[in-house]
This record gives sequence, C-alpha cells and structure tokens, in this order.
Amino acid sequence: MIKAIRGYNPSFEAAQVNILATSDNHGNFLSWPLLAQTVQNNKKDIFVKAEDESTLNIFAVAGDWFINPSKKGFITNQKSTNGILQYQFLAHFINFVQKQVGQDANFDTVFTMGNHDLDAGDSFMYRVMKRPNMKTLVTNVDIENSPGIQKIMKANQNVTRSHVYSIPDDKDPNMTHKVLLMGVTIPSMQFYNPGLLKQMKFFDDCNKKDANLTENDLQNTFRVVKEEVEKFKAENPKGAVVLMSHTGAPISKMIRKYVPDIDVILNGHDHKNLTSMKEQTNIDSLGKDNEIIKALNLRFDDDGDLEKDVNTYFSKTTSKIGLEKNPIQLLLYRLLSEDLKPLVSLTDISGNEAELVYNEKDIRCRNSYLANWLTSAVKRTVRDICGDKDVIVGIQSSIIRGGLKNGSNNLDIMKIFDGVSEDLSNVQIGSVYGDELVGLIVENIKGNLKDPKRNTIIQWSDIQVNRTLISEILAGNSNKPLDEAIKIRDDATNEFRPIDLHKRYKIAIGEKFLVKNDIVWPGKIRDRFTSLNETYDRLLRSYIASDDINYQLKVTQKTKENRIL
Repeated sequence: MIKAIRGYNPSFEAAQVNILATSDNHGNFLSWPLLAQTVQNNKKDIFVKAEDESTLNIFAVAGDWFINPSKKGFITNQKSTNGILQYQFLAHFINFVQKQVGQDANFDTVFTMGNHDLDAGDSFMYRVMKRPNMKTLVTNVDIENSPGIQKIMKANQNVTRSHVYSIPDDKDPNMTHKVLLMGVTIPSMQFYNPGLLKQMKFFDDCNKKDANLTENDLQNTFRVVKEEVEKFKAENPKGAVVLMSHTGAPISKMIRKYVPDIDVILNGHDHKNLTSMKEQTNIDSLGKDNEIIKALNLRFDDDGDLEKDVNTYFSKTTSKIGLEKNPIQLLLYRLLSEDLKPLVSLTDISGNEAELVYNEKDIRCRNSYLANWLTSAVKRTVRDICGDKDVIVGIQSSIIRGGLKNGSNNLDIMKIFDGVSEDLSNVQIGSVYGDELVGLIVENIKGNLKDPKRNTIIQWSDIQVNRTLISEILAGNSNKPLDEAIKIRDDATNEFRPIDLHKRYKIAIGEKFLVKNDIVWPGKIRDRFTSLNETYDRLLRSYIASDDINYQLKVTQKTKENRIL
C-alpha cells in the first residue's frame, strides 16, 4: 500500500532518505526470520538509490524490540536471559539490514525506548545503549535528573536527545539537506514498570495508563519536542523532521497538535497499522510482533522542498522460498535449536488435537478458554506449594501474550506470560473477605468497561464474573446488588455459587497488580499478602513439566466453562 503525499518527478531529485521502521517486536524470536526475509525481498523498493552519495539509509526501531529481559528458561542456552538473546538478534539484524542496503551505503540505526525495553529497569537498557553502531534517541528523558543517562552520554555520543543528519546534494557540492530525528517514550513508567527505573526519569512520568493521559499530563513532553524542532527549523527552514514516538496514536496526535512542524511520526505502542494525515504531519503506526514493516522515503527536490511516501510490507504474505538460508533464520537455529523442537501434546477429552488460541482483544474482556486453562494450571502448582486446595488464582489478562497448540515448543511456552516484567511477576498469596473481593472485582470490571481493548480484565480460576450484569448495575439499568454478579466455585459440586460476603477467601495474584496505586483496592489489601517467590511463568512451566503431566496437556470441560458472562 502506497500513500502518495506529493507528486514526484525523479529528474529533479536532489537527495533521498530511506527509513525502514519497525516497532513492538516484543522479542518474537520465531517471527524475526520472516521479517528479515520481507526486508530482503523488498530491499530495492525500501532502499531507493541506496548506495548513492546523496542517499541516507536508516533502520529505525521505535521501541519494544525487547520484552521481559530478565526472564530465563531457554533449553539451548540455559544461562542466557531473554535480554541477552534479544540483544544478539538486534545486533545481527542491524548487520543484516546493512548488507541489504550495501556495505558502501550511508547507513545508520536509530533506537527509541519502549516501555517493555525497560521491563528489567534502566540498567539493562544502559548496556543496550552502548552498542557502537546504533543511536539511542532520548528526547523526553529528563537528563538533568537522570544520572545514569548523564554518565553514558559523556562516554557515548550515540546516546543523544536528538540527531541531525546531513545529506549532500547530488548536484551542488556546497549544499546539504538536513533531517532531524527524535525519539519519545511513553512516560508512564510508574504505571508500566513501577520502581524499576533507578537512574532514569522521563518528563511527565506518572502513574497513568496511556489511554488515561491528557494533554495537561504531557506539557513538558510537548515542550522539549517543540524546543528541539524550533531550534532545528530556525537553522534549517526546509529541513525534514521525523519523530519516533513510542506512545500510541492518541498521544502522537497530541504531539502533532502542539508541534506542527513535524513531517512524519513513526508511532509505536498501540500495536496498530494505521495512518493519520493532517496538514504537514502524517502519523504511521507500526503494528506489532513483526507483522509489518514500513518504509518511509523522503526526497528533497532541487529547490530543497520535501516529498514523502510510505510503503507497508506484510511479513505474513512474504514468500518463504530461501528462508532456510536467511542469516536470521540460521541464527535462530544456532542459538535456540533445542527450544524449537515440539514439546507439547495438546488434545481434547476425545483425544483429538486441540488449540488454545491467544486473541489479544478477546482475552481482555471476554470469556477465554486459554485464560481458563492457564488459571487452572497455575492454581495446580500454587496449591501444591501452599498446601491449600481452596486457593483462587487471578491473572491480569494483559500479561498473557501467547497460546498453546499441539506441537508447541519451548519458545511458545515462554511467550505466554511475556506481558509483565519478571521483576514484577512474583505471585503473591493472601486472603480477603467476600465483600472485599466483590469490591476488587467490580473496580476491575469498571475500568475494563471504559476501554475493553486496553484496560485489562482479571481472569480467575474459580470465580464467575457476570460482566454484563455489572455493566447494567453501574449504568443504573438494574437494581440488583453487585455481589449477585459474582459467584465462587463450590469444590464439592464444581458449580458456581453466590459469594459469601463474610467469608475469607484465599487468592493468589501477581505483584504488579498489588503494587498499583492508580486504583483503590490493591492499597487496601496488599499488606495481607506474601510472595511465593515464583512467577507465573515458572509456575506454569512447573505444571507442564511435572511428572504426571509431562507436556501431555488436555482441554477439558472445565476449560470450556463460562467464567465471564
């Protein structure tokens, strides 16, 4: 798909900028080879006139190349973490892209942090920033209050608030064309990674989900971006401005409103493939999980005026001919050979092959067989650890990032709980009264009803939540009490019964939920909980690999019950 923004006359071209952009790759090892193949198959269209002296080629990563860097569990490289292997793939991917451009071409890599890049805190990201052939753009980092950034910037010029590139004119040796690149990260670190950033601070850092951020919350972010652009434009009135924005489209649109001189915003974080054009600025969202890449081509004509267009390439439609020889596929075989082997047998009660499908939209607001199975599986291990068969397991649906099928390998299993940092994934166990549990659940559903696609719902192992009834009660369309919308499993009959408001219920839930301060109930109950010193990931894999299960998984009638109505 090509969006022609202005007419193009090749006979009057003076300089070219090719930007290959990706975002929200989320450490998806299995799909990186196909993304690389997509680049290779389309390199002539992506990198136009790549080796001309008047052409600049850029590989741009707009955040979340990494996810959950602290996690372990690989079979091939048992001592390695997610972050170590994801970094190796980034290094090889940069080299791979440069080879597609041409070794003699003018080439650079630019990187902007995403929230998941910081899942292991800022210390991991400082190691990434030291990469010699990659610029890290930190436009909305409060550098004065970020000693870690100050230290690394002194030692490494590739870590910078912004960067100006100069491209020589193809006819006039005394003329150059300028491009300003900036990078903005979603500033809600208190929400996404509370307590993990020790020596890095973002402007407008707050305990708000991106969907709840307003223009008033982001005034300093707008200010620092505007200052960079105005300074650049004062010296280069016809220069091009490109912003890598890991914020999601709503915030990118706010930035466009406050800083109208930006030409292109390469947008990450919202996992969409959308384009928004208004006046001078177009916003291009970059999808997720290596499903798409976008190629931005900027051209300066002989008068120095800018022309631009964007191509979108879909990796799922890429031909796999020759994929087995692709360098990134060979790297996958070399680093993760044992992790690629099928491990899981997943069948239904009749012995037929089964699948527990991950659907991001559904699992956040609807009944999910995958969530039902996961909560029950985790409960089994929690029960064995604490010796209490009545414990109820809750899992925030946003931390679930993958499903299971017959033949799933270790990488598939490790991907399941990749939506939360290992540093905030310890499962906590404690007790609450029935009326408190009702309050907790209603608060969660109320938030989910505001934005079902973005605000996570808690999926429970032994609780049935009538989301529809809660919605009707909150809207004033039903006079029923809220506790009638919540039922608890009766272990004797396996049926869901009304909740007892005065009874104590033992629940197990993740640390990241209990440390939240943007909602009421975690603060009321967190002091009653203690850590199991086990993460959801480790609890699940302990269950799957246990002697009596041994990777032979079943989809039962309990898996298919309705826990969210």
